[in-house]
Parts: sequence; C-alpha cells; structure tokens
Amino acid sequence: MNAFALLVTSLSLSTDAFAAALARGSAARETRTLTALRVGAVFGLAEGSMCLLGWSLALVTADLIMAVDHWIALVLLVTIGGLMIRNGLAAGGDDKAVGASTGLVATLVTALGTSIDAAAVGIALALAGAPVWAALIIGLTSFAMASLGYRIGPRVAERLGGGAEIAGGIVLMAIGISIFVSHVMAG
Repeated sequence: MNAFALLVTSLSLSTDAFAAALARGSAARETRTLTALRVGAVFGLAEGSMCLLGWSLALVTADLIMAVDHWIALVLLVTIGGLMIRNGLAAGGDDKAVGASTGLVATLVTALGTSIDAAAVGIALALAGAPVWAALIIGLTSFAMASLGYRIGPRVAERLGGGAEIAGGIVLMAIGISIFVSHVMAG
C-alpha cells in the first residue's frame, strides 16, 4: 500500500469519527481544546485499535467479523442517536439530559460504533500486505478529525439552536444505517 492510498483510507475512515464528534460537540454547552483532544483520543484509539484488531485477526476470523460488524454498528449508533434525539426534545434541555448524551460512556460507545468498519479495513489491509503501522496512521487521522469535529460542535449548535442535538442524533443514526446498508448490499 502506498502513502497516498493509506492517506485516502485514513481520511475515509475518519469521516464517521468527524461527523460523530461534531454531533457530540454540538450537544455540549461549550468545548475546550483539552476536552476536544480527549474526545479525539477516544475516537482515534477506537479507530486505530479496531483496525489493528482486524489486521491481527485477518487470517483467523475475517468472515466472522465481517458477518456481524454492521449489526453492531447499527445497534450502537442508533441507540446513542436515539438518546440524543430524546434529550434534544426534552423540555428545557436540562443539564441531566445533556450529560446523558455527552458523557464518557456515550462517547466510548459512539467511538466504538463508528470504528467497527475499521476492523473490516484492518482485515483488508492485512490481506493486502499492508504494514501493521497503517493502523497507527488511521488512528492518528481519526484523532485529528474527531478533535476538530468536537471543537467546532458548539458553533454548529449556536447556529442550529436547540435542534443541534436532534440533528446530531439523526447524523449518528444515519451513520449506523449507512454502515448497515452498505454491508448488506455488498454481500
């Protein structure tokens, strides 16, 4: 795999992380750079780890991972998206509702949901003879894109008003459905 192909692959995988982090950031009242970096780290670690997992297990369980990854992504992202929509519709947008969709556990689940496809990419990379450090490049790219997405999220929320969390939930649900449909249509 050449450097250009790795860059394109990394950017392609990081678009889900960017969109999900943007949605997460839009649910926050304000963001700080350190928080954005933490969120980016969660997404980057999830993406890179899942890619490495796929790469490591390529020869043993490729068919098993590819058989269920789209179901896992669908359930995780639709659940978190639904919670965000519910919280966005809650009267007054109280802090408890916002905290439920912006906490660490929700961020971890969202990052896991968006990184499921990285396991399949890791399998493909291993079978194509790509080096194991490709997972690091993918993780770093997702870190950068998710940090950026989370950081600009509140600006998006200011423009969208109270509907930002609802829109973010819809985006997460759409990502989950997109992953599911693309996997079902492909095989």
